[in-house]
Amino acid sequence: MTITIRKLEQEILAAGAAVCILTTKSGNDENTDIVGVHPNRQVIFLDNSVALPDFVSNDSLASYHLGFSISSAIQAKIREFQPSIIHVTCPDLAALHVIHYARTHQLPLMGTYHSNIPDYMLFTPGMLWLKPILEGIFKHIYNFLQVLYVPTPYIRKNLIEQQKFDRYVS
Repeated sequence: MTITIRKLEQEILAAGAAVCILTTKSGNDENTDIVGVHPNRQVIFLDNSVALPDFVSNDSLASYHLGFSISSAIQAKIREFQPSIIHVTCPDLAALHVIHYARTHQLPLMGTYHSNIPDYMLFTPGMLWLKPILEGIFKHIYNFLQVLYVPTPYIRKNLIEQQKFDRYVS
């Protein structure tokens, strides 16, 4: 996922446009925002997220933060940036708030599908029950987008035929 986003970001910056990334911090501040400073690049960190436990390494510095919402302070920073398009990369609770923001401000919505997280539940002991719930949440969030870019024809086919998503471009 990170490689795809970084390539997209590089192309936008190379074209002379500006990028604003709304994200959560990683558990280790040294691993957060490692791209560096660019005059047309801004990073806004969510002020409402929680670290998920890392069950593999039990390392709090390797944790992933799940965003919950965008506060009025974060919305003000987004307004100040004046985006012309919103790109969703993570179907979490904060994404619903970002989508609401975009719709309220009549901004186009696009997204990229990076990981087939619902299928991970097939290989996580005791978590199979979560697969259809995650599929429903992802479908709900991604169906707000005007376009969703997917990484492979297999993922595209799965999302359209199996999960009945509405909009895709591979």
